[in-house]
Amino acid sequence: MSSLALGLRLRQLRLASVASRANFSQSSLAAAASIEKKSLNKKITLPKDPYLLSEKVVKFARNGKLDDAIALVLEAPKTRQNEVVWNHLIQESAKLGKASQSWQLLNDMKKRGIEPNARTFTILLNALAINSDSPNTVARAKELYTQMQESEDNEPELVHTNAFLKVCSRAEDLEAMKEIYDTMPKSGPRAPDVVTYNILINAYARKGGNTGFDLAWKTWEDFLEARTKRPDELDLDPRLVDAVLLACRQATALTLIKRGYKLVESLYGLELPSTTASASGLGTKESKDSTATMSAAERALSPSKGFGLGAALRRDVIQCRTVELLLSLCLKLRDFSRAQQYLDHIQTVYPDFKPDSQLLSSVMHFQVASKNYEAAIATWDKVTENNLRHSPATLKQGLDAALKDRNWPKAMEMYTEQQRLIRVNKKAGAPRPGLAHTVVTKQDAWTLASVLKCAVKTKHLKEGFRILEDTHWTRVVKGNYYPRANVDVAEQAVKIYTSVLASEDGEMEKGKLERRLEEAKTIKVDLDEILAKYDASKKAPTRSTEQPEKPRFAPSSNYSRSSSSSNSFRSSSSLNSSRSSPSSNSTRFASSPNSSRSPNARTFDRWATTLSK
Repeated sequence: MSSLALGLRLRQLRLASVASRANFSQSSLAAAASIEKKSLNKKITLPKDPYLLSEKVVKFARNGKLDDAIALVLEAPKTRQNEVVWNHLIQESAKLGKASQSWQLLNDMKKRGIEPNARTFTILLNALAINSDSPNTVARAKELYTQMQESEDNEPELVHTNAFLKVCSRAEDLEAMKEIYDTMPKSGPRAPDVVTYNILINAYARKGGNTGFDLAWKTWEDFLEARTKRPDELDLDPRLVDAVLLACRQATALTLIKRGYKLVESLYGLELPSTTASASGLGTKESKDSTATMSAAERALSPSKGFGLGAALRRDVIQCRTVELLLSLCLKLRDFSRAQQYLDHIQTVYPDFKPDSQLLSSVMHFQVASKNYEAAIATWDKVTENNLRHSPATLKQGLDAALKDRNWPKAMEMYTEQQRLIRVNKKAGAPRPGLAHTVVTKQDAWTLASVLKCAVKTKHLKEGFRILEDTHWTRVVKGNYYPRANVDVAEQAVKIYTSVLASEDGEMEKGKLERRLEEAKTIKVDLDEILAKYDASKKAPTRSTEQPEKPRFAPSSNYSRSSSSSNSFRSSSSLNSSRSSPSSNSTRFASSPNSSRSPNARTFDRWATTLSK
């Protein structure tokens, strides 16, 4: 579609939200007028030119002195200011999640006669994508994008369109996202690129279900078709394939889930000798005719044949994320023998493939689900043997295996390693953004429940008592991430305190121990009530655009060792955190196998052993 048509469509979107944008513009100007100006420290000297000023702004901002950076620019003569200086200010503000302040800075920039450039709009759109919780995020992005469209100097480029699409994706406004995508030209510098398709397919995959799959698959077909026309512009990124696999996994129809099998086999050269048409989801064997007779769906399922893309992904290594997504399809369909076949083939086609700790944690989950607890514990050991770092996921699965195997020495070894990692990582400081879920930084209710259960089951009650005291368990259960595990911890605390109180050689004065026991009982009652509300809120029908009401933690007056403030439980929508109880078998995969032992489980044990080598 031409740039003129794109502009007309964007003007329609602007008119649809004119009221909200008008209100926003007024509030933006008001906010800009009231932006707080900090007094500049007398020891800070003003740089003599814009280049030095921009360097100083970045230095101040990255040292946690953004207010000083703002004061420095506001005090500087206009001759020493330019768009580069203000772009740095806006960008550093956006990095700190201060979207409103970034908007205020934009208005201050205009007031000083400095016009925003294309880079300014890119920064602001990306800031809105990062801070997408605000209800008017998409309206703000539309306003920015339309301003660019109407500007003679800052007509939007592809990077701005992608940033706008990202805003819509993060805000889950898929309708607005699709409208913009549909207006994009099919060729030229503003045509969709790999980033565009990645944004769209991931957004539809997160929507989930068969509807989300259909939208994602149609976009995948669009990408493949575009690549045949623009092969030099569109490279096949493995992350794009992963997004399609995620959409397959989130589908509910078996035929749609199975399309992931065929896709990976085609692109990564992992065709299985036993592969039949049923894996494709089309109901017919792959056509041996020329590509001209293949339908769009058949070409999308077999890109290596229909589009000649196989060589693009047949490299020296396959990514762990891709393998995990492929195996998650097997898990959802409970097809362990197929998982074994894939693993064997991966070892042949990609002999240098090495699993990461997250993939090994998924292996442990499979082994625990198939009741091969010793194999799961052996896989836990492989993490260290392979010079990998234990993560919250490996500790959860490892302690679950030790509990079900009634292996107290191993449970204590895992617990001790967890405490060591907590100390080391706390000393190292907060993990980098995006890595927080892979770093053990605090005691969680899930693993604490597992180790306490193991102590009770194996009659190591004194050790369990010391763990309760060392971990300050009443603080742990205030967290709202694992509501069912919180109840489990309190239940084990009652059992342990009761047993220690009945023994003659208790480590604590009897009266104090009795108070701890009563406290634990009170906490358990409170947590039982919270869990009941949490379960009820999940079952209650809600509109698709709303989240279930989340119960809040309101401790009784006897909850003396806990904070008096209330905490609200949140229902995790993350694939990595779908559990609410340590007794649950689900990992970041969408479903779990039967708990009963089967021949397929033994087959999978062989697969897991191979993978963990």
